[in-house]
Amino acid sequence: MQTIDKSRANGLARFTSLVYLYTGLGVAFWLLVANAIARNAALSKVVMSGMVSHPVIFSIVIMAVAFGFISMANAFATRSYFMTFISYVLFLTTFAVFGIPIFYAYSAQSITQALVVTSVIFIVSSLFGYFTKKDLTTWSRTLLIGLISIIAVSIINLVFFKSSLLMLGINIAVIVVFLFYIAFDAQNIKRIYEQAQGSETLGAIALVASINLVLDFINVLLSLLSIFGNNN
Repeated sequence: MQTIDKSRANGLARFTSLVYLYTGLGVAFWLLVANAIARNAALSKVVMSGMVSHPVIFSIVIMAVAFGFISMANAFATRSYFMTFISYVLFLTTFAVFGIPIFYAYSAQSITQALVVTSVIFIVSSLFGYFTKKDLTTWSRTLLIGLISIIAVSIINLVFFKSSLLMLGINIAVIVVFLFYIAFDAQNIKRIYEQAQGSETLGAIALVASINLVLDFINVLLSLLSIFGNNN
């Protein structure tokens, strides 16, 4: 029994390490793609024009495509690491569109500072979620309601109010909600491993498990930049 428990603990540790490795690489790739597009004057002009002219429609289309690739990654996770990886890269590449404006709006120093602060927040929340004895699945409904509310208020503000003060409140709410999401997703790694252990595509499953953590990190980063960028 002790041998089985030790083997399971070692397997979980390796799986968790792989998930967080993919998370770090995913965030880095997202930033690199966003920066590369921002440096391409012709391509970035088209993207920024779409963001400014039709912000709601543009955002919905990009998110729909990105989440389509996430669905593909989930579908391939138990069958093919290669196709899961391709879907993952396509998701990050599509979602990188939302990172393009930060290379126009903020200095390199502000982006670096925001990355450091986000990393600290991410590590602390992850450690809490992973090691707490509390079952965080009870947060699921509340977090979903909070996320839907944020999206709804953001759309209303973009279309009608265009209020910078309301946008500040939205960004604060995003940071708070995703702090809890990071903890929730960190604990969820254990459940994913329990369901997937023994699978021949455990690497692909770890890749998919990192997607939510990548999204958590990016949302906190963008909100911190919006609030504190350029020493604002």
